[in-house]
Amino acid sequence: MSNYTHEKIKPKMSKEERDKMMKRFLDKGGKVQKLKPGAAAVLGALDKSKIPHWDNDDIKKGKKGTAPLPEYKNTKPNTYHDYDLGGDKIPVYEPKGKENQ
Repeated sequence: MSNYTHEKIKPKMSKEERDKMMKRFLDKGGKVQKLKPGAAAVLGALDKSKIPHWDNDDIKKGKKGTAPLPEYKNTKPNTYHDYDLGGDKIPVYEPKGKENQ
């Protein structure tokens, strides 16, 4: 029993139990079907509008987004991207004085 609810918590089934249940299901004549792609029943959006960008027909047609892939090679010079930290080494700022230039 859980301290917060009055429901019993079911223990997870072992792989052997799941395999036995699947074998019984298939022996009875059950079939495993692969579903076609489609929208979830509670399809939402990640922006403020809460309106999905694609409907079920667009998903079935295989519509893809138009956003470009990011270019990770474009980094500013002389930033932490230039340093190989090599484990637990922390980059240390070393100011260059006028006499070193």
